[in-house]
Amino acid sequence: MLRVPNEDKPRSPVIFGEAAKALAPLLEHVRDACIFVDDEMRIGFLNLVARRDQESVGIDPDKFPGSSLWDLLGYTITTPARVAVEEAARDRVPTHFTTRGTHGAYWIEVDVSPMETGGCLIYYRDATFRSTAAEAKAESDSELRMTSERLRVLIDEAPLAVLVIDNDSRVLHWNPEAEKMFLWKAEEVVGKPLPLIPDDERESYDKNLEFARTGGSLKANPARRQRKDGVVLDVQVSSSPMRDRGGVVTGAIVMVSDVTAHRKLETQLRMAQKMEAVGLLAGGVAHDFNNLLTAIKGFTSLLQMTLDENDASAEFLGEINKAADRAAALTAQLLAFSRRQLLRPEALDLNGRVRDLDRMLRLLLRDDGELTLELSPELNQVLADPGQIEQVILNLVVNARDAIHGRTNGVVSIRTSNAVLDDEFAQWGVNDVPGPYVRLDVVDNGVGMDRATQARIFDPFFTTKEAGQGTGLGLATVFGIVKQSGGYVWVESAPGKGSAFSVYLPRAQAAVRVSGPSSLAGAKGNETILLVEDEEAVRRVARRALEMHGYKIVDAADAVTALVLAAANEVDLVLSDVMMPGMPGPTMVEELRRRDPDVRVLFMSGHTEEIIRDGLLDPSTPFLAKPFTPTQLAQKVREALDAPINARR
Repeated sequence: MLRVPNEDKPRSPVIFGEAAKALAPLLEHVRDACIFVDDEMRIGFLNLVARRDQESVGIDPDKFPGSSLWDLLGYTITTPARVAVEEAARDRVPTHFTTRGTHGAYWIEVDVSPMETGGCLIYYRDATFRSTAAEAKAESDSELRMTSERLRVLIDEAPLAVLVIDNDSRVLHWNPEAEKMFLWKAEEVVGKPLPLIPDDERESYDKNLEFARTGGSLKANPARRQRKDGVVLDVQVSSSPMRDRGGVVTGAIVMVSDVTAHRKLETQLRMAQKMEAVGLLAGGVAHDFNNLLTAIKGFTSLLQMTLDENDASAEFLGEINKAADRAAALTAQLLAFSRRQLLRPEALDLNGRVRDLDRMLRLLLRDDGELTLELSPELNQVLADPGQIEQVILNLVVNARDAIHGRTNGVVSIRTSNAVLDDEFAQWGVNDVPGPYVRLDVVDNGVGMDRATQARIFDPFFTTKEAGQGTGLGLATVFGIVKQSGGYVWVESAPGKGSAFSVYLPRAQAAVRVSGPSSLAGAKGNETILLVEDEEAVRRVARRALEMHGYKIVDAADAVTALVLAAANEVDLVLSDVMMPGMPGPTMVEELRRRDPDVRVLFMSGHTEEIIRDGLLDPSTPFLAKPFTPTQLAQKVREALDAPINARR
């Protein structure tokens, strides 16, 4: 029988079982004595009132968790009452009854509530002083109202969106977190059909609703739900059926958590992992392929120099060079989307770059549609590699052109604006580098994309075009360049409603004066150059090209040999590959600079991962990317020789 609880602070409760651990915080301060038991009627937890009741009659409640319920209540509950509790637990039917205690003239009122996840909650209270059955019922109803109120408070304080619906999907309760998550106020939805379901989720929702009507529960079910403003969220939905005292399902309690930001982060992680894996492959292929292309382009150019312009072979050599250029462009794309391209960022006017490309972009669109420019007159400068940003613009416009192809009144719009990524970062779940950016939008009114296509558009080699119509590298290249530039790119699209690609690039802090390209005139010289290159074909073509421009060449196939030759010759410039067997080029140069701190250096490489990794090269170091032509090599060598001392390092 319940006693008046003492006022001493109780000991911490002892808990048995995982389910009891989850329920304990909710039941600890319920006003009735409450015991949670598992399906084997073992006690998992006694709340504060139940523990005090046991202590008031000299029983230590801490010894009962894990023991049989009847070890605790056998002296209090009669055999018929025990049978009623066990039947309710076995049949999973809620039960309410009042029974006389086994010792003395007192009455106990008992509620048995089976849990969907297993086990039962058993509430009991002293009913001795109720003079009539009517009084007992009134008190029971009062306690039920109090329990309902406590449940309402728990729901309203929950950190999840919690809503109660009936069997017809009408909203019965809508907690404050649901208001925050979905933007509808409670008075706008209570008593009305649930407004959250997007059209493409209706079939799935109806199936789940029918499942709930039969008493089924959902646990962390992935779904999509729509806010009042039309924004669709990725969510996880859990639900449990509500039953009346007869066990009939009358509705469901639904808990919703917003996982939109989490899903975006997962997408970004998967993309990063794919880019890293493909990038490793692309980098290795690019390194070897660029060495081959350097030899092909170099010897072709050297041969062209020896031919008369009317020689029939000149046409064939030109075609070889064009094919090599296309192969080099493909290799550059591989490096770009894998973020292993060596970038030379500078402060540049994005509006100016768009205007410079205007004529070319209109030619790209041909008769497919109209190009419009909406360029902000107050646009800040952006920090990026000019050539790479032009590649981003071109690829996005080509993608937009393909989207509007065959549609009447097709329009592609390029827009620029300043942006501060604070709220946007919070919305997307990205908060690495918030702050000022420059935004570039390429928008079309073409066919649009469904969610499945959007999830893959930046994947390398993924394309929706017919075979032979594209490499699938265009948008992957955009993604790689933007990410390597320290920016972000997102897309918004829907079938039949076009697409909008938004690129955010870091804003330049101050204008930087950038020198224009050097003239090809004056590329000749008579200095001595130490050429260090492990690939024989590249070494031969570089030696021949530089000798034709008047330079004296001392060459080596490895760094150790190069150090010996440098000690035996007066060298004006070291032209070295970055990665070589045994000793990398930068390590060799460090050794040379111990002898001559002002030695001039020009590095070359066909794969820039090794340059970026571990900071092997300073961004200001003179560098020539493979493949290159003899003329480009001679120009770079001349620039390195003529540069001021503080720029030669």
